[in-house]
Amino acid sequence: MNKEKKEIFGVGKQKILEEFLPDRKYISILIISWTLIWIGILVSIAVVPIVYIVGESAFTDTMAIIIYVTSGAMVVVYIVGIIFIFPYYNSISYALTTQEVVVNKGLLIKRTKIVPYRNITNFVMRRGIIDRIIGGNNFGTIQVETAGQGPQQSHPEQRLVGIMDVSGYTEKLRGILSKMKGQAGITADTETASSLDEEELLYKILDTLKEISSKL
Repeated sequence: MNKEKKEIFGVGKQKILEEFLPDRKYISILIISWTLIWIGILVSIAVVPIVYIVGESAFTDTMAIIIYVTSGAMVVVYIVGIIFIFPYYNSISYALTTQEVVVNKGLLIKRTKIVPYRNITNFVMRRGIIDRIIGGNNFGTIQVETAGQGPQQSHPEQRLVGIMDVSGYTEKLRGILSKMKGQAGITADTETASSLDEEELLYKILDTLKEISSKL
């Protein structure tokens, strides 16, 4: 792993453990998802004239024009959406530093989401039907879970999408989390021990001063 300090957008200079990108198969996932949404919308629009025909209501030329124009506009929006999928995919990147998980994404506005290791409770794999069809059984999403409001409740803070070898990366992230939290625990224990030593020393000084005062 590369551990040199590097400037991260919105974060500053930190030691990078690893940087990675979503697999290019994630583009296919986005295209399929976008297509399914618009197929559903177009089917809903196509139902309107069928309802009128079945109900034996008058289907006017004006209504037909509205449906055609709306459908045409939606096709244009669909094509524009497909075009924007590619730069959106290129905007996504992930970084693991010595302190946190960093997620960069955003087409018009570049956003940097930071999740400190101290807030993370677990990393969970998610492999949907489309994920398995496009990328196989080891392609999917890693959810970064943090503690919720209630006891023993977690919720996904961020998602690392389009990950090939999702099981391997999940185990790697869990290993880093365990290591970082272990180091934090060692640091906390050291600070506590140091504080106790200082307190004990102060008590000894106080006792000595009392002895000197009693002899005067």
